[in-house]
Amino acid sequence: MIWKRLKRYASEQEEKHGPEETEDLHVTFRERLVMVLTAYVVIVLPCALVLIGLCLLISWLFGLL
Repeated sequence: MIWKRLKRYASEQEEKHGPEETEDLHVTFRERLVMVLTAYVVIVLPCALVLIGLCLLISWLFGLL
């Protein structure tokens, strides 16, 4: 049910913003670098911290610490 609405909305947006508008977009190296670093901070760092925390918890439970 929601997928039909989402598909209809996406097609309306594509009609509204044609391919000529996307050709004008240019992403600089600096913007790309900021996007990659932000993704690293938001995704990879919390995942690594959670995995380290789980490893420490399991080590504590088994008496390795």
